Amino acid sequence: MTTDESAANACADTQTPLLTFCIPTYNRAASVHRLVMSILAEPDGDIQIVVLDNGSTDDTLVRLGEIKDARLEVRSNGHNRGALFNMVNVLSHGRGRYVVYTTDQDRTNVDVIPAFKAFLLANPEVSCGYCVFESQPGQGDEFFSKGYEAVRALAYTGRHPTGYFFRNEDLRSIHLVERFSDFDVVDLFPLEFAFGEIALMGRGAIYHGRLFAPNTGSEVVSHKSATTNGASKTAFFAPQAKLKLAISFSRHIRQLPLSAGEKSMLAANVFLREVRGATAGFKAVMGNERLCIHYRMEPRRVGRLEMMKTGLVFSGRYFKAMFANDIGAVLPFVGCLLKTTFGKLARGPGVQPDLRH
Repeated sequence: MTTDESAANACADTQTPLLTFCIPTYNRAASVHRLVMSILAEPDGDIQIVVLDNGSTDDTLVRLGEIKDARLEVRSNGHNRGALFNMVNVLSHGRGRYVVYTTDQDRTNVDVIPAFKAFLLANPEVSCGYCVFESQPGQGDEFFSKGYEAVRALAYTGRHPTGYFFRNEDLRSIHLVERFSDFDVVDLFPLEFAFGEIALMGRGAIYHGRLFAPNTGSEVVSHKSATTNGASKTAFFAPQAKLKLAISFSRHIRQLPLSAGEKSMLAANVFLREVRGATAGFKAVMGNERLCIHYRMEPRRVGRLEMMKTGLVFSGRYFKAMFANDIGAVLPFVGCLLKTTFGKLARGPGVQPDLRH
C-alpha cells in the first residue's frame, strides 16, 4: 500500500499495461473487494488496478492488503479528503495507456475485458469514451469525429461515471487534478469537463460490450450515500445545483476552440438537459423511495406548479449569468434552443444512485 503523499513503496514494476481500472473507495470493504477480485479473475497481465482509499474506517485496507497480485496497487489518502479529491486523484495514479473509472460498488464482467482491450487496440485514434451499461444485443460500437461531434456525444451529460475511459496521455495533458478539483465549479462531475477537452484530441467512442453493470436497487437502499445529503440544496440533483452546473458547463464550453455556432448548440443542449433535471428529474428523485432512503431524506410529491416555478427561476438566473454582459449571444443561443427543442429534445440521464466516492 502507498500513501498519496509518498511513492516510497510504489509498485516496482514499471511496465506500462494497456488498461488501468481506477477505483476510488470509502468504507465499502465488501463491495470494493468483490469488484477487485472480479477484475483479477482475468489472468491477462496487461491490466492494472489502482484503488485509492479515502480514509476508510472499516477494514477496506486490511481486506485489500490480503490480495497478493502484482497487478493491484492500493493507495491511501490517510484521511478523508472528500469525494471529489478521490475521484480525480485516482485517475492520476493509473499507469495504463488507457484508464477506465469505476465506482466501488459497481460490477465488472470479467468475460468482456479481453474484448474491451481488443477494442482499444483496434482503435488507437480514440481519445475517450464510455461503456454502456445496457445495450441491445448485436448493437455496434459508436464512433464520433474528434472535435464538436465527439464533445456533443460525450461531454457535459452527467452520466454515471463508471465506464468512462480516457487515453492516459491525453488525460494527463489537461492537468485534471490541478484544474478540475474545485467543487464550486465542477461539483462531483469533473470528468464531464475532461470529456469536453479530450474529445478535441481524438475520436470519441461509445462501447456497447457491457463491461460494467451498476449496483442493484436493494444495494442502493442498504448503502447510504457517503457523499450526498439529499436534504441539502447542494445535493447534485437539487435544482440549485443543476443551475450551478449548467452555468459551469456553459462557461467551460465558451473556452473551447470551436465555432460560435457549435458553442451555442452545445450550451443549448446543456441548458435543456439541466433544466429538465431540475424539474422532471428532481420530481423523479423525490418520488423514488429507494433513492430517498439512499440519500437520507423523506420522499415527497413535486407538483406541476413547483416544477413550473423552478423552471422559470432556473431560466432567469441562467440567462442573467450567461448573457448579462453578452447580449449579442442571446439570439444565436435561443435559435439553437428552438432547433434542439423542436428537433430532438435533449434528454438528460436518469439520476444515478450513489455517486462518487
